[in-house]
Amino acid sequence: MSVVTRILVATTDGVVELPDGTHALDGTEVNALSLAGEARYAVVDSASVLRDEGDGWQDVAGVREGRANCLIASKAGLFVGASEAHLLKEEGGDLVILEAFESAPGRDEWFTPWGGPPDVRSLAEDDSGVLYCNVHVGGILRSDDGGETWTPTIDIGSDVHEVTTAPDTVIAATAWGFASSTDKGISWEFDEGGLHATYARAVALADDTIVMSASSGPRGDSSALYRRRLDTPGSFERCGGELPEWFSTNINTGCVAAVGTTVAFGTDEGEVYLSDDSAATFTRVADDLAPVRWVALSSYLNPSVDGGGARD
Repeated sequence: MSVVTRILVATTDGVVELPDGTHALDGTEVNALSLAGEARYAVVDSASVLRDEGDGWQDVAGVREGRANCLIASKAGLFVGASEAHLLKEEGGDLVILEAFESAPGRDEWFTPWGGPPDVRSLAEDDSGVLYCNVHVGGILRSDDGGETWTPTIDIGSDVHEVTTAPDTVIAATAWGFASSTDKGISWEFDEGGLHATYARAVALADDTIVMSASSGPRGDSSALYRRRLDTPGSFERCGGELPEWFSTNINTGCVAAVGTTVAFGTDEGEVYLSDDSAATFTRVADDLAPVRWVALSSYLNPSVDGGGARD
C-alpha cells in the first residue's frame, strides 16, 4: 500500500490532472479549486461553481452578479469570494450574498491601488472551523461562527494576496513579505529575511516548511519561489532543482499547493513543477499547458502499490 498524490491544475483551458494528464472542462477558464474529502469544487469562467464527486463535473450554482474569484468547501458550507468584495454562500442550490460580510467593520476603507472596487481574493479555514477571508485590498477578516460575524485582523495596508492556515498559525503572502499570526489574527509578525524582494503573491505550508513566491512587484519581474521552516524567521532560501533563475511573471495566488512534504506550483507559461522534499528541489512535470490559474493536491492510499516504493 502506498500514498499516491494527484495534482489538479486549473487552467484557462479546463482542468488537467497529473501525472496521468486527464483533461476535463476543456474550452472553459477554470479560475479556482477547492477540495473537500472526495469532492472537488471549481469556479468556471468566473461565473459558476461546479462539483465533481467522482461521477463528472456537475453544476452547483451560478454567480448572478460580478465575478467569482475563489471558493472554499468549509465545515460551515460552500463560500465563494467575488468581485466588489462580495462573499457568497451556497444555500438551497443558490449562491447568495452574505449580508454579514457586507456590513463587516472597516469595509468603507477597502480599496485598490488603481481606484477600482476591491475583491475577495482568497479564503481559508483552520482545523477548528475558523474562517479567514482575504480582501484585496482590505486585509484579512476572521469569522469564528461560520460566517455569521466578521472581525478585521491585519492592517489593510499590508496588501494581502493570499491567506492560508497552519496548525495554530495563520499565514499570509503580502506586499511586505511573509506574515504570520499565532493568535488568530489579533497580532501579526512580518518576515522578509532572505528574500530578494518583498512582494509575495502565493503561500502554502509543506509539513513544517513555508513555501512562498516573491517578486519585485505586481508585474512579476524577477519572480522566484522561497522556503523556510515555520519556526525559523529570517531564513528564507531559494528553492532549487529544475527551476529557472527567475520567472518572468508572478507565481500567483492559488498557484502553490502542498500536502505533507509534497509541493506543486504552476505558472502563466503553462508549466507545473513538483517537489517531494518540502520545496527544497523541484522537477518540471508539465510545460505545455494553458496558463495556470490554480493548483490543488490530493493524496490517497493505493492498496495495489507496494508501500516499499514512496493578481495585482
